[in-house]
Amino acid sequence: MRVERVEGEYIAPEIIDLEDGSGCLFRLHVSDISEDGAKPLADLLTAQAKRWAPRPPGAPLGPVIPVAWERVPNPPDPLAIGVKDSATAITYTVDPSLLSQRAADYLSRLDTERSPYWQRVPEGYHDDGAEEAE
Repeated sequence: MRVERVEGEYIAPEIIDLEDGSGCLFRLHVSDISEDGAKPLADLLTAQAKRWAPRPPGAPLGPVIPVAWERVPNPPDPLAIGVKDSATAITYTVDPSLLSQRAADYLSRLDTERSPYWQRVPEGYHDDGAEEAE
């Protein structure tokens, strides 16, 4: 997963599926994510993505999983961000200095809308063939 900070005229956050199958690109305006927030967010999203995969073509859609991005003030480590992933909801937590409320709300909506197109996979699912690809 990658996080790109976009300068210039404001754009709403975007989640773009990469055509090469290597994950997603989260594009956020510089007013929505701090410079310090891009790497921890990319690391968190990469770790989280290991538990999910796109549903196979032709498979029925899955349930809508509510996804929330919560800004939690004054964490012990401002760069510490986390995720609680359960069968009924996914909640990301982030320091407010890293991500704007506008972006948190928008990403919550985008991730929730995308959830039926993804499925939870067992640990190690993405490791199959990884050595061959390297």
